[in-house]
Amino acid sequence: MITLLLLVYTLIAAGLGYYLVRHQNKRFLTFDPTQSPTVQHVARYGGSLMLLVAIGGAITIFYQSTVVIALVLASGCLIMMAIGLLLISFM
Repeated sequence: MITLLLLVYTLIAAGLGYYLVRHQNKRFLTFDPTQSPTVQHVARYGGSLMLLVAIGGAITIFYQSTVVIALVLASGCLIMMAIGLLLISFM
């Protein structure tokens, strides 16, 4: 069961990372990265980090190490929390 949930988490992390990286020069939601370089940096680095989390999640699916799974899940949650907190200051 944990493998299935980790697979879903990996797909969500990859989707969010891909979306942020693709929209670092385009408007997304209510943010305009072309007017604020900080939003562009948040999208670039946050998206890249989420793609790394997705790669880590894909690797842990095969290793099935509880410690590594916990580290990947915790790091992804912290990164998404940081992205949300940084972007909310621009609303």
